[in-house]
Amino acid sequence: MGRYKVKPTILIYYDNDNMAQIPLRKLREGLEEEGVPWEEKEVHGNAQFLAKQAAQDSQLGIGIGLISDGTCLLQHSRMSVGNPIMKVMAGADTMENYRVLGANAARLAKNMPLKWF
Repeated sequence: MGRYKVKPTILIYYDNDNMAQIPLRKLREGLEEEGVPWEEKEVHGNAQFLAKQAAQDSQLGIGIGLISDGTCLLQHSRMSVGNPIMKVMAGADTMENYRVLGANAARLAKNMPLKWF
């Protein structure tokens, strides 16, 4: 019997589906640009918890945490909780920065240089 093979993906954990639609759309655009698969799931907690949990649950070790105020963190499972690779702050940054963060998550998975804003 063949075993079901799980496709390695970047995980996006968000705390509120209604509040996260526009940032999620931008994150997806960045990931699509780079051609790396992802999965999304509603999980409750703060941004650091969501990002770290997503990174730990991802076979690629890469997770994104997004909370309803717009704070978004890119985390690698080997990095400490308070040390995200990239952060988009609510209100302080433009929507385009979510796309850059999504693209960087994918670039991290492909061992490519990151983009900065």
